[in-house]
Amino acid sequence: MVEGQIPLEELLIADSTKEAYNHSKAFAITRASMAITSIISSSLVIWLIANSKQRLSTTYHRIVIGMSIADILLSLSLATFNVVTPSDLDYIGWNAHGNQTSCNAQGFIETFGGFSGVYYSCSLNIYYLAVVHYQKPDYYIRNRIEPFLHGIPLGYALIAVITFLVKQNFNNGGGQNCITPVYDPPHCIGYEDSDIREGFTIPCGRGRDGAVLFFDLVFFITMFIVPCVIVISLGMIYRGVRQQEKKMARYGERALMQGPQQTATAANDSNEGTSNTFLSKILRRKTKSIKRSNSR
Repeated sequence: MVEGQIPLEELLIADSTKEAYNHSKAFAITRASMAITSIISSSLVIWLIANSKQRLSTTYHRIVIGMSIADILLSLSLATFNVVTPSDLDYIGWNAHGNQTSCNAQGFIETFGGFSGVYYSCSLNIYYLAVVHYQKPDYYIRNRIEPFLHGIPLGYALIAVITFLVKQNFNNGGGQNCITPVYDPPHCIGYEDSDIREGFTIPCGRGRDGAVLFFDLVFFITMFIVPCVIVISLGMIYRGVRQQEKKMARYGERALMQGPQQTATAANDSNEGTSNTFLSKILRRKTKSIKRSNSR
């Protein structure tokens, strides 16, 4: 027996192992049920857009479609009832019947859907910022801004998931999601990296020599940038709306205070006053010209 390792018999009967298994079962069932509901909701959104008059002709619809597809991918990876979890972790993970390949697939889809989804949320905020605050026309948004609204979420997510996959940073360390950068479950205690304990198939410490720092940095950037972009853009949108409301209130204040007939009468009086002023100028010029001819 390797020095420092926990005997398998003690590991299987430990209270912490049983508690982790029961927690995994409850969590997996609850998560999968919510994920199925999310899939149905996002699919309904796509169906409504596909059957609308505008369909994909607007920037707004294209962004919402991107968000919905990202949500479906994320939800699909979570609606597995834990069946893709490697069977090596069946002592702490309920319904674990998968392997490392299924774990890679689940981690890839979950991470891609999660990253692209949150950045598409930023794209939607930036779209409204351009429309409401900066009042950019549709052709400008479509040609100048929209490529970035799709390119950044998809590009960021693709770079992240491809790097994690190549560097073996899709692992399941606790019987739940396969988005742990290093494979270090309880049965690997006392074993060196790359060691495979008897009766198991996945090497301990898998992914430790990969892109662990990049993994943490990508998640940190996402957790920091996304809230900042959303809060700042919403603040600027609110400010833009308030400025427009003030302009409308100032411009329409007299019309709001008067009735429709009074407003029309005031407009007619204003037009008549303008006409009278114009006619009076013409009469003055004629009078002056007559006086000059008489004096001669």
